[in-house]
Amino acid sequence: MSLSPDASAVRLVRTDQANLHLWVSNQSFTDDLVALTVSIDGTTVVDRLFAVGTQHNWVLFPVRVAPGHHVVRIVAGTGVEKQASFTMPETGRQYAAVDYGNAMDERQRHVNWFIRSTPIGFA
Repeated sequence: MSLSPDASAVRLVRTDQANLHLWVSNQSFTDDLVALTVSIDGTTVVDRLFAVGTQHNWVLFPVRVAPGHHVVRIVAGTGVEKQASFTMPETGRQYAAVDYGNAMDERQRHVNWFIRSTPIGFA
């Protein structure tokens, strides 16, 4: 297992080749259009604008990630950032979600990240 994979160990692939299903969404009615960039180990896998719509518009990014320890970094166009580490297992698929949002007070913008080994159900 690699403890510091190089950037080539992370890439977007077809859904059936992905071992990481990364879902991304804008959940902010205050910022109804926001730019989000998501990188893993310095490799950008998401870089686009996300509209809030009805808050039920999750976009899938199928990613192939080498087994081992990784760092995810999320940056919103509004200046909000989050960094977290995670470990990809040798086998199996992981499911992750990134959402951008804010409380009623627009100063409380945030991005959330979570990852797990079972599919994510969105309500």
